[in-house]
Amino acid sequence: MEKNGTRFKLENEELSIEVDCHGAQLSSIYDKKAGREILWDAAPEIWNRHSPLLFPFVGKSCDGVYRHKGKTYDITPHGFARDMDFEPLLCDMDECWYRLLSAPETLEHYPFSFELEVGHSLSGRTVTTMWRVRNTGFEEMFFMIGGHPAFRVPEGKTIYDYSFSFNQEGCNQGKFQQGLHYLAPNDKGLEEEELGGFLELSDGRVSLTKGFFDRALTYMVDGAQVSSVSLLTEGKPYVTVLCDNFPYLGIWKIEKTHPFVCLEPWYGLCDTLGFTGELKERKGINRLQPGETWQRQYSIRID
Repeated sequence: MEKNGTRFKLENEELSIEVDCHGAQLSSIYDKKAGREILWDAAPEIWNRHSPLLFPFVGKSCDGVYRHKGKTYDITPHGFARDMDFEPLLCDMDECWYRLLSAPETLEHYPFSFELEVGHSLSGRTVTTMWRVRNTGFEEMFFMIGGHPAFRVPEGKTIYDYSFSFNQEGCNQGKFQQGLHYLAPNDKGLEEEELGGFLELSDGRVSLTKGFFDRALTYMVDGAQVSSVSLLTEGKPYVTVLCDNFPYLGIWKIEKTHPFVCLEPWYGLCDTLGFTGELKERKGINRLQPGETWQRQYSIRID
């Protein structure tokens, strides 16, 4: 383990990773064997993030607000955790943990007391991201959480050299090999029923061809259909995201400008167009009773 300013570095013979205290964000996965960086470099003129944490919301809310117990709160897309400094808790040779506590500035926008711990571990060629959410308040807590890792295109390749492979492993291994149902947002980032559809697959695979993201600005695969998704180059896995039992998987890029693809395991979803109900009624919401702790994890394997 090595500390470099606000970043911690973990490494083994295969990979090195860096984690930033700001947002507890995984900011680098470097493949030592191949001599290349896997994550997007956060170039500010294109997209200034690597792998942000989405909490306590995933996606946008209608008009940038939501309602809880009759009161209206404003909230930024994907919540505030990605833009806050976390406290380092533990950093050893192969694992590091960070903590964010509710505070007056979070309660202004999100009226729940919480403790959020984020961990990253390194084993062989696999990086695992772990979440622990604890309700430290006295009422039921409603939240969403998600990952947003951006995988850069290898040198000498374009995004059109990519294809996707679904469910080659995990709890859904061999399932949904002919296609996946997906939801999709409109140009304002809100889910709109008529924009959803069915992504046709051939033996669990589909190529990223020109116009792929014309059908959906983001493919929001619902119903816990995906337990693993791989990016392939030349028909071979380049990187695999393992996300058993995650209810949603987002696949996003801006095709004309972004030389990376995001594979995003989510426990939550953007607002539905026109939704005016209470937070507890929002699609994809998670509930946590006072004193309870909620834990989940997903992994990124460099193939």
